[in-house]
Amino acid sequence: MNLIISIIIITILIIEPSVTGDVCSGICKCSKDLITVNCDSKHWTDLNDKEFPSNVVTLTLINNQLKFDTINDRSKIENLPRLTDLSLNANPLGTIPPFNDSKIRSLSLQDTSLTSAKFPSSYMSSFLQTISLNNNKIRTINVDDFINLKNSQLKKLHIDSASLSIIDQNAFTPLIQLQELSLKNNQLKSCEFLTTFRLLSSIQLDGNQFTSLPQELSTPKVIKTFSFKYNSISTIDELSPLNTWHKMNHTDIRIYLSNNSFDCCQSLWFIRFLKTSAYFVPDASLLTCATPSNYAGKQLIKLNPDEMNCGSIIPDKSWWTTTRIIGISVGGIVTVLILITSIIIIIRRRPSRSGYTEIGGQNDALPNAPILTSSDLPFPADYEDDDSVSTYSTATRNTTRSQAPTVSTTVGVSAVDNCHV
Repeated sequence: MNLIISIIIITILIIEPSVTGDVCSGICKCSKDLITVNCDSKHWTDLNDKEFPSNVVTLTLINNQLKFDTINDRSKIENLPRLTDLSLNANPLGTIPPFNDSKIRSLSLQDTSLTSAKFPSSYMSSFLQTISLNNNKIRTINVDDFINLKNSQLKKLHIDSASLSIIDQNAFTPLIQLQELSLKNNQLKSCEFLTTFRLLSSIQLDGNQFTSLPQELSTPKVIKTFSFKYNSISTIDELSPLNTWHKMNHTDIRIYLSNNSFDCCQSLWFIRFLKTSAYFVPDASLLTCATPSNYAGKQLIKLNPDEMNCGSIIPDKSWWTTTRIIGISVGGIVTVLILITSIIIIIRRRPSRSGYTEIGGQNDALPNAPILTSSDLPFPADYEDDDSVSTYSTATRNTTRSQAPTVSTTVGVSAVDNCHV
């Protein structure tokens, strides 16, 4: 009996090293306890005839040619009972592998040619707590991409440098346990999805395309740390969420804003805010002006907004782009043409002042108008300085003229009756 037991023990000792020592006998780098196995850059296209130690906890298969598109390859992973940390970075996966019933808690799929963040149904009961999808071409995150993770304990999600430009407002709703989200170095301009988180405490949006602080930050709920470094934020004024935080006494919130393009003459309120509430912005000492040119490079916290000259700033050279020059030139030409046209129209509409009014379209002298001599005039011809002339009043002349009967000529001009040539 003892002999049989001894044979069994010897057999186990012989067989176990041959099984567990397959990838750890000169092929891969393994820790002494076989808990960590590194099989990177082996040019593997599949896992046929590859055996991993049964007690491996951390396995890296980085920079191979694996796709995990066969049941055999996936089973090699699923049958490792203690495996919790798997890294498949730099493999041409194309889609997220549908591992089933695995105990993996940390999954890294960086640079794996993913074009979608949709997780297969096999993850419905996964143990995942950390996922990294960095350096892919995902571009859009849809409303149902994470629906199969709704029962997971996922706490950390990293989707950096994934060409993201669109994220559905409810895309992260299934991730009710999520606490940390990183979306750095994408093309995001808005973040409506911020209002759907329950436990999220930290979000990183560095290196995106935000030009101002999103209003969704005004109701931060449980989020305590925001990072908007390396964006294109130029103006922060009293309408920004920072003012709301201050009024609502959210003194435990922190926001990082370094390496943005601040227009300091448009951010006078923010400069004053930093004087009294810099604790909201831990990297306040790193914030500098980008424009206008006379304040470029100056630290915001060292400026005095009451002494800044922002009245008549001449745009710097970068302001004079080709588009602006063409726009100003065209605008000037159009203005001049409008002015010239207006002057021509005014001149043409101006009434004639030649001494008489054109009647009936004729512009000739009266054909038969009588010529009055000085003796026929109702007042003296010569202005002699004698009593008879001086007493002749204007009233008399007007009365005489008004009482004279008139006759209308053929061209509509009145002449005095009984006048003789």
